[in-house]
Amino acid sequence: MTSRATSTPATRLTRRSFLRGTVALGVAAGLGPSLLTACGSGDDGGDPNDLQMHHDAAVGPLFKPYVDYFNTNYTPLKLGTSYVAQDYLTVTNQQLAGGNASYDVLFADEGYLESWSKNQWVRSLKDLPGLDKLVANMNPGVADALKGPDGEIYALPYFQGAELFVVNTDHLKKIDASAPKTWEEFLEQARELKSKGISQTPYSPYWIKYAFLMWHQFAAEVASEGGGSLFDPSGKPVLQGNAVARATLERWRTLYSEGLVPKDLFTTDYGGVTNIFGGGKSSFSMRYQAQVVGWKDPKQSSAAKAVKNVAMPGKTHQTHSFGAYWMLSYGTEGEKNAGTVIDYLGGAGKDGSYHVPKNLVATALGLSSGYRSVDTDPAVLKSWAKWADVDALTAQLAKTVPLGPVTTRAWYPKFADMACAVLQEVVLGKKSSDEGLKELGDFAGSQK
Repeated sequence: MTSRATSTPATRLTRRSFLRGTVALGVAAGLGPSLLTACGSGDDGGDPNDLQMHHDAAVGPLFKPYVDYFNTNYTPLKLGTSYVAQDYLTVTNQQLAGGNASYDVLFADEGYLESWSKNQWVRSLKDLPGLDKLVANMNPGVADALKGPDGEIYALPYFQGAELFVVNTDHLKKIDASAPKTWEEFLEQARELKSKGISQTPYSPYWIKYAFLMWHQFAAEVASEGGGSLFDPSGKPVLQGNAVARATLERWRTLYSEGLVPKDLFTTDYGGVTNIFGGGKSSFSMRYQAQVVGWKDPKQSSAAKAVKNVAMPGKTHQTHSFGAYWMLSYGTEGEKNAGTVIDYLGGAGKDGSYHVPKNLVATALGLSSGYRSVDTDPAVLKSWAKWADVDALTAQLAKTVPLGPVTTRAWYPKFADMACAVLQEVVLGKKSSDEGLKELGDFAGSQK
């Protein structure tokens, strides 16, 4: 695989000039001389103020106000946008491997940091001014997900999500019940709701492969029963022989066999699952903050007034957390100025206001920014209160269980994809719970 840095400056400049698009974004302050040297860019041409952000095209409209803001407040720097219409991570990985990464700042989900840093496709942020202060402000566990195999930080937080349990209060009122405190109570309520014709499929979880959602929801329910993380701090799987994991799968098999979840759930797309709960057809669901924001919007959800986030059922009421991250392309032509872009998108910015993490991630999307000062900001909490029981939300966010550094490993995406397929087979009765957990544990345990 060819590193981005091996392309000649002339080739990079020509391609970037051709690809650079329509939206300009301004940036002012930059990284120090030490990071410029570490980057090894060696540009002989092109405008170092001309930068580019790489992202999924679906979020383009969301970023436009922040592009405009940056263009106004960070002159003379300019940031164009490079958007991928579909399969963002696959396309981006191919571009990086082929030396065609004509951008400076890019984002990635979990599972890409290790390979991208080892291949020198993204570079260390060790010399980013103010990095220590940013790390000190991060929520517990976030910094661990930003480190490469060498222990250095290669990314800044984009967002942190947590699986939230939500109920339809109108449905619960019809059986004179409050939100279930345990999974046993949840199962009893689901059966009663179905037997009384209030909901034919009371639970609509995201048991789908898309974005590894079934795996995330499994990790959340295991954590809620006191099962902790499914990997220990060294990355060793805690799956085979895990009594809580087994009990979770057995409950899922019961839900499926009794028709308490839609029978076609595994083949329903994301929007289809979303509409089951948003349309008032189910009584319970589980998804991260941004989706709950949508469910509480009357324009998107006919059940908006009845939707309420509550504590995750279970012995500990904990949940699973995950995230996405901003990184710098190793071959950036933006020299020290690219550091200003990543600090604006995933850090405090030149004025220390955390403009994007606070206004886009936390306020507009309802997600955790990864930073304590942002997630506890009174203005952010006030915005969360528009769509959430904010006390229940903040209490739930304080009880999150990440999978740890394993999510940075190159094999993690393949494992998570495989996990969704195996979990589906277990729920369908094609494999026993123990067989499925052993298969997943054996695969993860054999990786290095």
